[in-house]
Amino acid sequence: MISNLPAAQIKQDYVKFGGGLDLVTPVLSLNAGACLAATNYEPDLFGGYRRIDGYERYSGKPSPSAGVYSYIAYSPTNALAIGDLVVGNTSAATGIVCYLGTEDFAITKLTGAFVSGESIWVGATQVGTTLSTSIVRGYQDGEIDGAALAGAADIYRADIAAVPGEGSVIGGFILNGVVYAMRNNIGSTAAAMYRSTSGGWVAVALGFELAFTSGGTYEVKVGDTITGATSTATAVVTRVTLKSGTFAAGDAAGMINFASQTGTFAAENLNVGANLNVATIAGNSTAITLLPNGRLETVNYNFFASTNTLRTYGADGVNFAFEFDGTTFSRIRTGMTVDTPQHVLAANKMLFLSFNGSLQNSGIGLPHSWIVQTGASEIGIGDTITNLGSSPGGSVLITSRNKTSLLTGTSIDDFVLSSISDNIGAIPYTLQAFTPQGAQDAVLFLDDAGVAQLNRTNAYGNYLGGYISDMARPVIDAIRPKANASLVYKNRKQYRIFCNDGTGIVLCLLPSANGVQTAITSVKYSHNVRCTFAGEDSTGRDVMFFGDDNGFVYQTDRGSSFDGLEIESYLRLPFNNTKSPRIRKRYRKAVMEMSSSGYVALKFVPEFNYGDIDIASHVPLDALVQGLGGYWDDAFWNLFFYDSRSVASPEFDLNGTGINISMLFYSKTKIDLGHVLQGVIFHYTPRRLQR
Repeated sequence: MISNLPAAQIKQDYVKFGGGLDLVTPVLSLNAGACLAATNYEPDLFGGYRRIDGYERYSGKPSPSAGVYSYIAYSPTNALAIGDLVVGNTSAATGIVCYLGTEDFAITKLTGAFVSGESIWVGATQVGTTLSTSIVRGYQDGEIDGAALAGAADIYRADIAAVPGEGSVIGGFILNGVVYAMRNNIGSTAAAMYRSTSGGWVAVALGFELAFTSGGTYEVKVGDTITGATSTATAVVTRVTLKSGTFAAGDAAGMINFASQTGTFAAENLNVGANLNVATIAGNSTAITLLPNGRLETVNYNFFASTNTLRTYGADGVNFAFEFDGTTFSRIRTGMTVDTPQHVLAANKMLFLSFNGSLQNSGIGLPHSWIVQTGASEIGIGDTITNLGSSPGGSVLITSRNKTSLLTGTSIDDFVLSSISDNIGAIPYTLQAFTPQGAQDAVLFLDDAGVAQLNRTNAYGNYLGGYISDMARPVIDAIRPKANASLVYKNRKQYRIFCNDGTGIVLCLLPSANGVQTAITSVKYSHNVRCTFAGEDSTGRDVMFFGDDNGFVYQTDRGSSFDGLEIESYLRLPFNNTKSPRIRKRYRKAVMEMSSSGYVALKFVPEFNYGDIDIASHVPLDALVQGLGGYWDDAFWNLFFYDSRSVASPEFDLNGTGINISMLFYSKTKIDLGHVLQGVIFHYTPRRLQR
């Protein structure tokens, strides 16, 4: 079609993708790199649009995306089925079938290695004879390779269960590389905490607590065995927390924690070995339990001199605040009549808790002490607190639904509460600290009027704020009533807001000639997000999770699917007039520039003349990419294909005439490991002036 025309008559225009939604002037926009609409595509930090990554269920067991298949060619004699356990008669190797071909199959959870020429069995039935050894990722076709990987993921996925109990996940946290989650028990009479392990979720025993007063001069320590002077009941101490006094002065009062006890304590004195009457108790210990139906918020902090005493502090709105070190769970009592704080923060060696419109802080270095003598205090905010956040320098950001305040100072002696805005507030659980490229110390949150950004200034460490989402107001208006969680993706400079129906937005602050450009796209998960949490795994890598209303915990940015379900994504570009607004063009060809991690199947649909209904709809076009190549010794091993290009450039013919052109990109698959759309080159022939 093009070869019959002189080259001088064919013009080209390259559209470099970048930016986010362009909803201010979607028809007349000259910003051809922006998009009119996008779902499950996110702005890429280095330009273009990245199909959003998948997520997968988590419990500590091997993850679905870690499942690898092995290829085996065979001569079949009886039918195989997905999920069959295949055994090699000679090698004694085993594996579970995750993909079936005509004369080949893939297995996962391989033990040993199959050899060529051996009979293979499923139970007492011979199903065939191998014609090859078992070859890791042995399929050469990208689509089959992706399907086999997805099949292996399905096998591993079936092993991962929800957090035990019923209802939504209450919340979770990560401490020292271990993931924890909370959920109501069956019957919803209480909540329970679970730890992720290689065997799945395991209940965390919360232990017992015993209040004491009138401490003697001997200081009770972790590891001591306390003995009831009258009852002779015993327990090994796991935590001692003081609310007032000191052991040295003989007036210590507080709480002793332990995992178990022998016997029943009574109203009596306590002894530790030869040290008599070290404390006085009023009766037996109490088993620690949690009330159900909270919404957990946590912070990790080290209040102590030792470098290995990082602990998690949490509040859920229905229970006492708590401290947890991975072994011992201890409740924090502030003395409030209704002692059920909603939000928690740690800064300047103080623990901050919110009770409706009251902000309170613990003593300095004493998260269990809430008396004035140790530096504790209370500040009235005048409105229900919705978020607490910290900033470099230790200042505390306090949002309510209608205003934002800043608490500066390092103790009760120099606290200053100032107003940042009396008309910008925040929806609960949407505040996140953020450091985009080209900016410093930013804080983002969702308010009624949109996403607000507070940037730290040099003027006394204060903040200046404003809305940065005006260009995407229709999208913000749609999610605002449902927003209930947020996360920051540090490596991608992204702030994400999630809703209780799986919808949400991805906001990226990208470097531009004018400083920082806001890019926003939409996300639609296949599961409803009820809570989010993030932290570092055992290797120090940032990881992010969310809990859903069916009790599953999911790790984000993992795998090729939404926990085994297809990811449906689309991206629509604004109409591009190729710098000649009123000249009709005969569009002849499009050449994509994109990158991928594996097999990609995309559909392209061009539209002309602002979608003029008098122009026939274009036939949908398909682009298949097998995966990208790399340079020897430069590319990462096993992350490139030897026979592929380093940049994919699928080409397809166009057949339409108009003054401008737009493109719709669409995919729906669970085997795409991710791709980035970077740009497109249009080939066209100028025609007459539009009359």
